[in-house]
Amino acid sequence: MPRPFKHQSGVYYMRRRVPADLVKLVGKTEVKVSLRTKEPAEAKERHYDEIVKLDECWANLRKGQQALTEVQIQALAGEIYRAKVAEHSDDPGSSDTWRRLAEADRRLRDIQQRLGRKPSALRLATGWSEAETLIRARHGEAVDELLAKKGMTVTEADRRRITFAAARATQEAHESLLKNAQGDYSPDANAGRFPPPTSAAGPVRLAPIWREYQLQSELKPVTVKLSEPILRKFVAFVGVDDLRRITQADVIRWRDRMLAEGSGVSPLTVRDVYLAAPKALLGFASDLARIGANPAAGVTVRVGKKRKKGRRLGFDLEEANLILSASLAPQNHLSSQELKDARRWVPWLCAYSGARVNEITQLRGQDVSRSEGVWIMKVTPDAGTVKTSEERKVPLHDHLIEQGFLDFARAKGPGPLFYRVNPKRPASAANPPYVKVGGKLAEWVRAIGVINPSLQPNHGWRHRFKTVGRGVGIDSAKLDFIQGHAPRTEGEEYGGFLPTALKPEIDKIPRYDVVPAAALDRRRKGAGKGVASGDASGDGGPPDT
Repeated sequence: MPRPFKHQSGVYYMRRRVPADLVKLVGKTEVKVSLRTKEPAEAKERHYDEIVKLDECWANLRKGQQALTEVQIQALAGEIYRAKVAEHSDDPGSSDTWRRLAEADRRLRDIQQRLGRKPSALRLATGWSEAETLIRARHGEAVDELLAKKGMTVTEADRRRITFAAARATQEAHESLLKNAQGDYSPDANAGRFPPPTSAAGPVRLAPIWREYQLQSELKPVTVKLSEPILRKFVAFVGVDDLRRITQADVIRWRDRMLAEGSGVSPLTVRDVYLAAPKALLGFASDLARIGANPAAGVTVRVGKKRKKGRRLGFDLEEANLILSASLAPQNHLSSQELKDARRWVPWLCAYSGARVNEITQLRGQDVSRSEGVWIMKVTPDAGTVKTSEERKVPLHDHLIEQGFLDFARAKGPGPLFYRVNPKRPASAANPPYVKVGGKLAEWVRAIGVINPSLQPNHGWRHRFKTVGRGVGIDSAKLDFIQGHAPRTEGEEYGGFLPTALKPEIDKIPRYDVVPAAALDRRRKGAGKGVASGDASGDGGPPDT
């Protein structure tokens, strides 16, 4: 990641290695440019500007001699114009100076236009008439300097066109500065006629930056699935194909559009999804010096505190017993064996471990084994998504073993316990089969009668396990470890807990004493799905749990 480096004098510099194919043209292996500041924030902005200039130069050097369009000619003249005005507009000084310069420019151009293509011995000898030679003498150095900075090699004819365009641009700059010196800072009409600067390095487009961001940030498939359409909609809304041209005003327009009445999107979702995605990507591009400062960095959304009236996060004992009783009921013969197995075992495994539902639905037979003399299930990223991306060994409650879970896992073999692998239809990384199983379980929980909208049909086990665990005195650090919650302190980051230390804690969870329920009438499933609409996600838990 390119960053400005600090010289021993305290001044920051930009330093970049010259690409091997350009060393001969550049004449050195490294470019070092002073950023003329000791302030880190200012150095970062100037560092980006210098990198853009260098990328432009190197891209032009690779092109060699190029013929220019009229748009490119006027864009170069515009750069001369803007540089001249920016240099003096804040403090233009005496109006007499700019009046004399503007009048001299005007007389010289009048001479050029009046003489036109009249015969000229000097033109025959050099290709430039007397008036044109004066224009070249006055503006040629600035043109040559601009072309050299940009690494551009142009034809003599194009150099001539740029020189005349620069002469007109300089005259207009002097006229603009004359207005400033007279106290007139009304909108500059001259500036609007120039095309925006073009870059030989090409625009910074969404697709390659997004691919690089995914790779370097190791984004999870579900994050990619959620963010990608939002980013595409954002870029389409802004209406530019170059991330460098996105402004803070564009981001604010996007935020306000998402917050607009009738959009159906809550302020919390706008902040954490629709604004967070472009903010993260643009921040990444800024860190890589592909764009300047992140235009979304200072854009926020105010989210009021939501009052939670009567909200229960975890199942109570009656709801837990209802689900576990249904898990023991005869299953509909139309369901797949894997779904039957999931209904039978996943609720019990969640009840006695507090694991996320998709950490259970992705379990494989090989993840059930003995460790340190204790039967455990291994929650591992090798099987699927684990929020902390860290493996943990969770001891099995005695009640699970007594019900025959070990025999079930052994009979399944080393592969997945709750879904089938189809080699002819590779699983989608964004919507893997174990996530689909979690969604079907959520529908099933709603269908059997757990319809309280304040309860998440799968995640309710996670909250219940925490509540029950506290009630029976499980050590808080061990309770967090069992459930895969992130350590609260740096000290807790060190080490872990052996299964032998966790097994007595797990067995403190009281046994659920239930009897099998009657078979679920499949015809009720539609009603259950209707109740569960929008709540049948695999895990159903908030992102920070």
